[in-house]
Amino acid sequence: MQTELSTFDRLRCKVFNGAFAGVVGVTCTFPLDLVKTRMQSQNKSGGGPPKYRNAAHCFQSVVRGEGFRGLYRGVGVNLLLINPEKAIKLVVNDELRRNFAKRSGKQKISVFHEVLAGAGAGSCQIVITTPMELLKKEHNRR
Repeated sequence: MQTELSTFDRLRCKVFNGAFAGVVGVTCTFPLDLVKTRMQSQNKSGGGPPKYRNAAHCFQSVVRGEGFRGLYRGVGVNLLLINPEKAIKLVVNDELRRNFAKRSGKQKISVFHEVLAGAGAGSCQIVITTPMELLKKEHNRR
C-alpha cells in the first residue's frame, strides 16, 4: 500500500534531492570551473605573457603551487550557493509540471508545457546563479 506524501514532505524531499545533486555536481566539476575562471581572468592586456599557456598548464600550475586542495579553493562559496539554486530549480520544474498535469487532467503533459516548466525553472536558476557566478569569479581571480 502506497501512501501519498504531504505537500511539505514532497517539497522537502525535492529540496534535499536538488541540494544533493548540487553537491555532487560541484564536487565533480569545480576543478574544471576553477581552471576556466583563472584562464578567463588572466591578464593578457598587461603587456606581459599570459600566466597560463593552456588549460592543462593552468591545472598543473594550480596543483604544483597550491596542492590538490588548490583545485577546490573557493568551493565553499559554490556549495553554499549552489544548493538553493539546484533545489529551487528542481522544485519549480516539478511543481510546474505537476500543476500543468493537474489542470489538464492527464498524467503526461504536452511538450509545450514541458518547455514552459523548464523555462520557468531555468529563469529561477538564472536569477540565483548570476550573483553566485560573480562571487565565484572574484574569489578565483588571481
